[in-house]
Amino acid sequence: MLDLEMVEKKLIFKKEIPLKEINLFCKQFLAVLQAGMHMTKALKICIRGCNHKALKVSLEQVYESVVSGYSLAQAMRRSGVFPKLLVNLVSCGEAVGTFDDVLREVVIYFDEKLEVKNKIQKALIYPAIVLGTVIIVMIILMIEVIPNFSLLLTETGTQMPMATKVVISISEFFIKYGITISVILSCILGGSYLAIKSKQGKLIFDGLRLKLPIIGYLNKKMLTASFASTMSMLITAGIPILQAIEMTKEIVTNTVAQKELESVMNDLQQGSSLYEALKESLIYPPMLFQMIYIGEEIGAVDEMLMKIGTYFKSEVNQQVAKWITIIEPALTLMLAIIVGGVMLAIMQPMFSAATAII
Repeated sequence: MLDLEMVEKKLIFKKEIPLKEINLFCKQFLAVLQAGMHMTKALKICIRGCNHKALKVSLEQVYESVVSGYSLAQAMRRSGVFPKLLVNLVSCGEAVGTFDDVLREVVIYFDEKLEVKNKIQKALIYPAIVLGTVIIVMIILMIEVIPNFSLLLTETGTQMPMATKVVISISEFFIKYGITISVILSCILGGSYLAIKSKQGKLIFDGLRLKLPIIGYLNKKMLTASFASTMSMLITAGIPILQAIEMTKEIVTNTVAQKELESVMNDLQQGSSLYEALKESLIYPPMLFQMIYIGEEIGAVDEMLMKIGTYFKSEVNQQVAKWITIIEPALTLMLAIIVGGVMLAIMQPMFSAATAII
């Protein structure tokens, strides 16, 4: 038997466990349970097959708690590393005897969430690589290449066009003040990071993310898809709407959206319907409210939310794919224009001098 006190001491230094690792555990656990294994035996099998050290330690703690008489949900809550959404759904599944069904819904939900996250990350990788390449190439040109060409042009007395003079002046400025610029930029970036981490700073930043022309539009769709999918899953699992809103608020990362959901919770507590509580939202689109209104009228809110969640997930995927096709050639063209323009400005007087000699 593992010493619980030792496990808890280890967990003091635990790092946040990636969602993909927790989802992998949920899949394995569900598969073993469906094969007819008892819960404790299934946990043991999952612990042996777990390759993530922090998750393995947490699962060992969960196992010891379950053996000691705690429910699985209580054991997960004690470990402090599993998402509240998962813990609450497990608790609900244990209470109503639909544990396998709830766990299956959680796996589907996590899969969809990870899929969207991966697509966004892939969409950002290429721009990051291109921008990084531009910065590195420009630094090399400004610090190493252009000063040598400038010296050569000065020694030969070649007449320099205005574009060449501008590029050489920029190079001289970077060489002279490069360290100062780097320090200032580092301070600005560090200060911005600390400001965003503060409560008020994060609120301002999250609000900005919702107002930017392209990013804001995509963020609102992502928030709508996440809200609808999460609420649909929770209501289907038998969780009351007010509690479902509270659980959804806990997994929303945008503080502006969190504040809206707090307002929705207050309205629900005062007797408003979900449609009435949400219809004044500045984030979620009218289509969401209309579908919720229909769902409340026919007693199928979870089904309507599932449909709206699926629709907006499809919209997000299409938008991401669309912007990838636009951004990639645009950034490649930008790289060619910037680097090519600088090289042309430097090489032009050399070509002119060579032509004059011929």
